[in-house]
Amino acid sequence: AERLEALLQQDYPNYQVIFATRDRQDPATGLIAALIWGKARARLVVAGPARNCGQKNYNLLAGVRLAGADPEILAFCDSNQKAPPDFLRRLAAPVLRGEGQVASGYHHIVPGDDRVATWGRAIAVLTLYLTKAVPWLNQPWGGATAIRRDLVTALRVEQLWAETVVDDVSLAARLIQARVPVSLAAGADLATPVKGETLASWQNWLFRQWIYLKYYLPGSWLAAGALLYLLTGLTLASLVRLLLALWGWGTPGAVPISLAFLGGLGVLALLLRRQHPRPCSPPLWLAAFFSCLCVAARVHFKTCLTQKISWRGLVYQVDWRGRVASIRGE
Repeated sequence: AERLEALLQQDYPNYQVIFATRDRQDPATGLIAALIWGKARARLVVAGPARNCGQKNYNLLAGVRLAGADPEILAFCDSNQKAPPDFLRRLAAPVLRGEGQVASGYHHIVPGDDRVATWGRAIAVLTLYLTKAVPWLNQPWGGATAIRRDLVTALRVEQLWAETVVDDVSLAARLIQARVPVSLAAGADLATPVKGETLASWQNWLFRQWIYLKYYLPGSWLAAGALLYLLTGLTLASLVRLLLALWGWGTPGAVPISLAFLGGLGVLALLLRRQHPRPCSPPLWLAAFFSCLCVAARVHFKTCLTQKISWRGLVYQVDWRGRVASIRGE
């Protein structure tokens, strides 16, 4: 309730908030209905179960239809971060200034424990966060994207979402196809609190990130996989060479080369640590960094072997073009 209330307290002159849920059985539906009672700028839409697209897409489509054609800008966000009062203003600023037709912010994972899996996910998100500073790598994130309403119509985004399994990555592919750049919304950063992450839940999250790229941005998926496999292979080879050296096996020159590679990668990891708003201790960070490298490579390989995505109790069968072929319960 506190996070949703923050969306109604934005420092912005004229806006409305549309909350979208699946059905009345969703625990959020009753909470939202009570929260928005008597508040003119807030509305709730219950989308119903999706049949040909991801459930989040279906909810978003219901919200877009309810908003109609009047708003100049549509802004999208998630419910698992508490937005600061200036979030909407910062997110919409590049579009309002005419710097672009689409703007996007991002988020940081703020761990609530010292689990390696929790910090591994934080490092993965931080890496993605840093790529947004490179203009040609900056893509919309569903948790913080503002887009002109007329562009949504021109690019047939509603039709796109009505058959795809994810909102932001499919939109990114459509924007690239139309050669529409995404502006960086400076300061539109959110904090996502996470604790209790397990290896399984971390891998499930990573799996979705990779497989979305596979369907909608296959070139990026291939390039990221190649880099991951290379770094992971070199890391494991260096560790094996050092272990063999302890037993007196291997060539003498392999030891300094392996130490140099691992040391350089460790320095890179510690430099990355400085970019996190609330970093953990260096030893835990290094453990999470190297774990992240290996887990990301392993999960990326898994996406080569399947066309199914499990999310929120549903299994989506997706064709090679990223369109949803069928939906069933897990």
